[in-house]
Amino acid sequence: MNEKPKVSVIIPSYNAKERLEGSLFSLTLQETDIPFEVIVADNGSTDGTMEMLENIEVNFPFKKVRIPVNQGIAKGRNHAIREAEGDLLIFHDSDMLAEPRFIEKHAEAHADREDLVICGVCWKRIYRYFYTAFDKDHMKRLKKQGLYKRKMEDKTPLLSLEEVENGAFLEKSFDLQSEFIDILKDILNTYHYDLGSYELPWRFFITNNSSVKRKHVMALGMFDENIVRYGFEDYDLGIRLHQLGLSFELREDIMSVHQEHPSNLTSFDDIKYNILYMCEKYNNIDSIDVHLAFSGPFSHTVTNDIVKEVRQLRENSAFDDLLSYFLELIHLITERNVGIKRDKKDMLTAKHVPLKKLAEAAQLARQEYGCTVLVEAIQGLTKELLRVDLFQVDVL
Repeated sequence: MNEKPKVSVIIPSYNAKERLEGSLFSLTLQETDIPFEVIVADNGSTDGTMEMLENIEVNFPFKKVRIPVNQGIAKGRNHAIREAEGDLLIFHDSDMLAEPRFIEKHAEAHADREDLVICGVCWKRIYRYFYTAFDKDHMKRLKKQGLYKRKMEDKTPLLSLEEVENGAFLEKSFDLQSEFIDILKDILNTYHYDLGSYELPWRFFITNNSSVKRKHVMALGMFDENIVRYGFEDYDLGIRLHQLGLSFELREDIMSVHQEHPSNLTSFDDIKYNILYMCEKYNNIDSIDVHLAFSGPFSHTVTNDIVKEVRQLRENSAFDDLLSYFLELIHLITERNVGIKRDKKDMLTAKHVPLKKLAEAAQLARQEYGCTVLVEAIQGLTKELLRVDLFQVDVL
């Protein structure tokens, strides 16, 4: 126990005492000789989390960080990271149950690589507790699985610690059915698990099951604490790790199962706010992948081709105006999606855009550089948003 940990498991938590207890229990069952520590950052919980942490019995070095008031999950993770001594950070969550070789597999994946980000499977789910605040979708799944009984009390156990210990929770887990997960799986089917040909690999950097060397996270300033509302703080770090030049890989054999609970999302306004924040933070053509991921009206294959072609054209300044125009078109899509009305003086109109010059640049991009997907996207958005055909501007 005195050996310096090589791995630090980072777990933020807020009012998730019973799920956190299960998460920590699963980490006591790890089958590994690799020294690791676990750091829990309690984000101002009021459900007795700290009392549980003071009394829980674990078989690994264990640190507890108490943040008096919840100031966002990014701040919680950063507090934990500052306490970390391991060279490798594994990001886990308070509601995750780790498989027995979870830490071993993450560590082995980094053994010969310094520039790698490992993403594990993020879509496995299980019902360990019943919550009276479950929405209709949860209730439907509970009934389908035969887990719901009338007049069940809040936090009624549905899965025992014995089933965590003997591995039954893995067999009982199920894949989350959602459009988001369907897209991720489709991307993997198209570009494969090494993500080498996928231009937006940070979309798999979800911090309930991922790992990266601590030095890279520290070099980037850790998580962005300005992201306080629900979600996106993991994507933000993933984007910066990608821009730093790190490679990403999805490991389907690294399993961790999410204990289902009522959503932390209080309002879809949080998502809209975070999209606007991210698009403003990464307001440059070199981050076009960010804008397309959050607001682009294209399929994932078209998006991937567009990003690849944009990066190709970035090598020639003759296309700077065309690419800036494309970014502005995507901004319009973002504003439409989140319901923002622009001032008339700020509106992009055919009269205020040098369409003929842009059309010439687009023709060159298509004929000389083979950037047909990007050009078709620009042409389509111009027709949709400005009501004009980019390649028939002489009629204006």
